[in-house]
Amino acid sequence: MGFWHTGYAEFHEPSGLEEYVYSPPPPVRYVCEHCSESFAELEGLRRHRFEQHPVRQPALWLRGRAAGALPQLLITPLQPADVVIEDAVRCLLNGNPVPLASLGERLAGMNKEFIELQLENAGATTRCVLDFRIADETHLAGVEAAFLRVARDRVLSIDALSRFIHDCREFPSAMPYCDGICHYLYGVMAKERAPDSGLQQGQYVERYLRASDELSGFDRPLARSVRALVAFHFNHFDDAELLAPEGALRHAAGAFAGLLQGLPWHFDAAFSAAPGSAVENLLTDQDTLQILSDASHGLVELKNRSDELLSHLQRAAAGGFDQMKRTLLTSEALAAREDAASHATARKLARELASHHDTSAWAKAMLERLSTP
Repeated sequence: MGFWHTGYAEFHEPSGLEEYVYSPPPPVRYVCEHCSESFAELEGLRRHRFEQHPVRQPALWLRGRAAGALPQLLITPLQPADVVIEDAVRCLLNGNPVPLASLGERLAGMNKEFIELQLENAGATTRCVLDFRIADETHLAGVEAAFLRVARDRVLSIDALSRFIHDCREFPSAMPYCDGICHYLYGVMAKERAPDSGLQQGQYVERYLRASDELSGFDRPLARSVRALVAFHFNHFDDAELLAPEGALRHAAGAFAGLLQGLPWHFDAAFSAAPGSAVENLLTDQDTLQILSDASHGLVELKNRSDELLSHLQRAAAGGFDQMKRTLLTSEALAAREDAASHATARKLARELASHHDTSAWAKAMLERLSTP
């Protein structure tokens, strides 16, 4: 090291360095940590990672609903089969490792707990928060009994809802169940413009969505029926068919789902028409009852009722969710007729829905059918 400071170089020729020629270092290469392929630019590495090694986020599904960082309230017990884990190799429960294979059993045994889960894989982490407040079975049954007492009167009013809420206060652990049912019934009243609801007609949408969300944690027939009606109203026919009990709603949802896949109206004969029990009548708004009644008919009867269906369509609220169902039914009925005027109207209706993502397959199939002699 004294070479630089002692003046040695002033009196001696350097030896051993005369063959050294400086060359710049090789250009930086960005190496993929997954496969060792390298790239001259960082952007190339990023593009390679995205295309060749996409990172999938771990996911936790509870009864078909994705859990997330916001607390998910659980009122009814989970079954191990209700718990589905995707794209995770490791799980932490409140910071402690838990085998993925046993997580379903662990969660199914929880009653009054607030937990944090962390699901991990090689490139991503998902955090979920679950709030277990499992309701007493007798409280859940008490809420349903209170609802049945209201349903027997076959009148939906503010007074009826007040009695229902009052009766449910005896069952505090099941009050979220009561709340979800009330949101839906308030929504029905708003949709039907009940003067004592205190709500604007358009506010039914928020009430329906809140009801479906709050009742999603209850694996009970009443909760599933409400969620099925909400799904049917918003034209989520696959969900409605899955949730609805055997009957008019389930069959109608399946028929509309078939139309959206490009299939023609396929009922040869009518299935059982609109629901008739006190519970179903109280849950189902008048517009939906009429649609279920119309949809109960096979194609021959549908064709014979095409003028009536066209009248129902003209009265439907423009841009409303029921307008789509009315358009589908009316077009199918008109297309089944033999006269050119009916076919022209059916084409017009199909073209109106051709640009919509949900109805494009149906519109294309309808227009192809009408173009075939």
